[in-house]
Amino acid sequence: MGMSAICFVVTLTLLLLLRIILPPWNYPKNIPTIPFYVTLLPLLFDVDQKDIFELYLREPLEKYGAVKLFFGSRWNIVVSRPELLAQMFKDEDTFAKSGNHIKIPYGVISAYTGENVISAHGAIWRCFRKTITPGLQFFDHEPMVKNAQLFCALVDKQLDVSTPEPAILCKEVNGTSNLSNNSTNEVAMPELIQRLSLANISEVALGLDMGTLTKPNSELHAKLKNVKKNIFKSLYLNFPMLDRLPIPSRQLTRAYVEDFRKCLMDSVRDSLVNNYSFEQTKFASSDLIRSFNRCDITEKQLIDNLIIIMVAGHENPQLLLTTLFYMFAKHGKWQSRIRAEVQACNSQKLEDLPLLNSFIFECIRLYPPLSQIINRCTTKNCMLGKDVMIPKGVYVGYNNMSTGRYTTAWGDTCDKFLPERWGDNINDIMSEWRHRKNTCAMSAFHGGRRACLGEKLALMEVRITMAAVLQDFKWTLAPDWVDKVTPAGPLCPAGLKLCFSRLYASE
Repeated sequence: MGMSAICFVVTLTLLLLLRIILPPWNYPKNIPTIPFYVTLLPLLFDVDQKDIFELYLREPLEKYGAVKLFFGSRWNIVVSRPELLAQMFKDEDTFAKSGNHIKIPYGVISAYTGENVISAHGAIWRCFRKTITPGLQFFDHEPMVKNAQLFCALVDKQLDVSTPEPAILCKEVNGTSNLSNNSTNEVAMPELIQRLSLANISEVALGLDMGTLTKPNSELHAKLKNVKKNIFKSLYLNFPMLDRLPIPSRQLTRAYVEDFRKCLMDSVRDSLVNNYSFEQTKFASSDLIRSFNRCDITEKQLIDNLIIIMVAGHENPQLLLTTLFYMFAKHGKWQSRIRAEVQACNSQKLEDLPLLNSFIFECIRLYPPLSQIINRCTTKNCMLGKDVMIPKGVYVGYNNMSTGRYTTAWGDTCDKFLPERWGDNINDIMSEWRHRKNTCAMSAFHGGRRACLGEKLALMEVRITMAAVLQDFKWTLAPDWVDKVTPAGPLCPAGLKLCFSRLYASE
């Protein structure tokens, strides 16, 4: 290799490194730059999202309200101050949704979810939203009641397998029921909660019975697990350009994605299309099929939206349910109080219970299922707030964990778990919830025109599930479980394990 060629390679390498290490010159200078290596730390060290937040993100986000952050092979601007979020949510035309199908069209994740109601912008988003909204706002909640009982039966079955004798509860200490040392009734929660959340979204929104709660390993669930186990690798989330390379593991993951998409569409055809069931039903999937038959959307857009309903519709409730189980285990007094509140309460009345709802809202504040979202791109040079000038074509996102713990919005108790902060009666609690969302101090369900369409369904799901489990069981954290949250991306306790006890065994 000649000297000129060597110089060219060295120069190109240095330019690539500079592009990673330093943000572009035209990015705003009056907000901090988070060191480029911060988002890569989970690849190298045993750190979780709370560690990274406290060490690197909290102080600059609190002080400046926005930072420059390297993620997904590019430098982004991440916002946390509620008034800046309000501006982003209101000005959807300037801070336009730009999903993976635009950001990384070559990526495996883009092949997974495509162009959908969450990621699309403009006229096609309005078409998607108009089609999907009725099925997600007006739904039959009875499948969720049935599935909550099936979930309790699965937990009970695990206790029969793992505990030779009925679990015995020791004396309560500091409001937490401690299980006796000779019981072995530990239950690994991730798989069970995923099976429940998949059953709920598939039956309530898609009109399908995936069999995740009645079969050990249903076909759709097995294929989805193959996808989820391989697609969300930290290396490829941070450097999605690697999906351009013929890496065998990513090619296999792409094949898993294609297989799952085909299997889901085949199930929809068998359940709704071939027998014309969609004509008599009002599921979100039925409305999508009708929209496709009218040629309002393409077949790919039909599949993309079915996929995102299943993916977002089960992952976010799964994350929130995991957090709720964790927080109930940590706060035994609240577990006892809310158990008394939900006893013999009709499922349709759960949204009127002050303790249950304030507990859920406080968990969402501290542990938003998606801690950070970067899916908007500026369509022109613009001013964020009074003095942050952002060039056209810059990706802008928001850190929900920071917003939920923002001292100016939540006061000096922002880090404390205080469900009572929401109010002492259901009218005040719901009013405070709406106020916090409207002022963007609560951003977990996004805001503005792009507020989450599945909020109502997700909250109903977690209310029904937790009420059912509270009526049947008490639980604590497993003594050998390490108290950490997930390292990146979705936010919840990592690999949660709990010790359950049947209520009738302790009374």
